[in-house]
Amino acid sequence: MAIERILIIDDDIYLCDEFAESLKSEGYSVDYTDDPFKGEELIRSGGYDAILLDYRMPVITGIDILRNLKTDNIKKRIFIVTGRPSVEQVLREENLSDMVSGIFKKPIDFEYLLKSLNKATS
Repeated sequence: MAIERILIIDDDIYLCDEFAESLKSEGYSVDYTDDPFKGEELIRSGGYDAILLDYRMPVITGIDILRNLKTDNIKKRIFIVTGRPSVEQVLREENLSDMVSGIFKKPIDFEYLLKSLNKATS
């Protein structure tokens, strides 16, 4: 299934805006929010082919959102965005690795992001 609609959830609104504009210029339909609670609601509402989810946000983290989705058996194509080096270990320890399609380290290489999104559809 091709990725057409993308949701970005990141507390850095400037990053959201930058990536949304870049992805839109590549033909994707993109929504974004810097509110992780609203982001989780949007994930649950459906309609997104891929989610770019920040690992570390105030109040609720990307890991918290993954836990909630796993508890409710909601499966989506989720990519973690992070500046932290130990994300893979945390995902393994939390038994959440199966929820994640990929991890993008900040600063994100946009070309790599595009390749990863295209690869996720094959």
